[in-house]
Amino acid sequence: MFTPRKLAENYRELISSIGFYPSLLAVAFFVFALITTALEYAAPINSFKELIAIVLVDREENARTILSTLVGSIISLTVFSFSMVMIVLNNASAGLSPRVLPGLITRKSHQLVLGFYLGSIIYAIIMLINIRGVGNGETGIPALGVLFSLVFGLISLGFFVFFIHSISRAIQVDNVLNDLFNNTKNEMKNIIIKQQEQPFDNFPDFSSWHNLPSTEEGYFKGVHSDKLCALCEQHDLKIYIAVKQGFFTVKGYPFLKCNKDLSEDEALHDALLSCFIFYVEEYISDHYRYGLTQISEIAVKAMSPGINDPGTAVKAIDMLSILLIQRLDICDVNYSFKHAKNEPLLYIHEASFDELLHDNFTPIRNYAKTDGYVMVNVLEAFKNILFRSSADQQATESLFNYLEAIIDDVRNTITNPFDRQRIIEMLEAIEKINGDKGEALITQFKRE
Repeated sequence: MFTPRKLAENYRELISSIGFYPSLLAVAFFVFALITTALEYAAPINSFKELIAIVLVDREENARTILSTLVGSIISLTVFSFSMVMIVLNNASAGLSPRVLPGLITRKSHQLVLGFYLGSIIYAIIMLINIRGVGNGETGIPALGVLFSLVFGLISLGFFVFFIHSISRAIQVDNVLNDLFNNTKNEMKNIIIKQQEQPFDNFPDFSSWHNLPSTEEGYFKGVHSDKLCALCEQHDLKIYIAVKQGFFTVKGYPFLKCNKDLSEDEALHDALLSCFIFYVEEYISDHYRYGLTQISEIAVKAMSPGINDPGTAVKAIDMLSILLIQRLDICDVNYSFKHAKNEPLLYIHEASFDELLHDNFTPIRNYAKTDGYVMVNVLEAFKNILFRSSADQQATESLFNYLEAIIDDVRNTITNPFDRQRIIEMLEAIEKINGDKGEALITQFKRE
């Protein structure tokens, strides 16, 4: 039996498959081929064919040659294009991060090109098998279908040029980073806009609410908010999702809280849990946190000895700083007003600013703590965030706590006097933003 949760998981798996759009287009071309075949010899179509006779084939041999050539050529293009996709995915996994693969696979432009290839092949084959005798030694030639096949073949050549250009850009790290950055920023903007349109800050005390344990293990990736809020309205409930999106839950873990005790109502408990989605892949469209993680992993990968690309790492760090600045405008508890009147029925724990700092900068800090160039740019990123977070006391506290961890690392690992002087200059810039704490960082760094 398919529950809403299973349907959602299967839907995500289906649309993220590289064969999703190619399959749809192949079916569409097959249907169009049947329609063309059915109408080929209709009287109005014959009259139209007389008007364009100059571009139509009139011999069986010519028709078979054209269609056979088109089928063989487009099959070659398809094989080469699919091979290029596999090479791109392999290079992306090895040189960037395995978590960027779902975004590359689901890129619609590449899938549409491959689907057009498959559809053109199917259409030409159907036209080829419809060249048949009609009696009196004459041959029925689907001339209009052959013309369409020729047009599809020419379009396929244009798509092939586009595909080569697009696939060569897709693997360039700058383009991957820019796409991740823009998509993540847009997801954050959407949350900010929703919270500004429906502001709310009178949050209840979730610590006194009743726990709802999970009935399965997996990565929590989303919720059918409309269905869940409808259930909450029907039973006069309020739900708080106590874990961040992407959290790995095990059976029995209390990842939800409810304002009522549902321990005696197992049916309602199961109905509420059926609204939650668990799967492995990370899509930025699910939550902006995945975009931050992927940018961070690209920075770490760029610092590996096999790649050794500190410039990419610095660019990723700058992007992380901009996104973390934008995160300051998001409330730590998100909410949904669906099916609600005065107060939200669904509250969602957002990954806190402190959690995002730890999750995204810790791998970079640990991997690049011996690289003076990268660590100076990390400090500059923190300086920029501090400049924008001066009005947020909690965020400022988190930043300085993390800066202390950075200084602990670089104090003993970076010994070159020139690099140490650059770090001191960056700490002095931080001191101008917050004198007392900035001075404490300089003292900490100089301590033997």
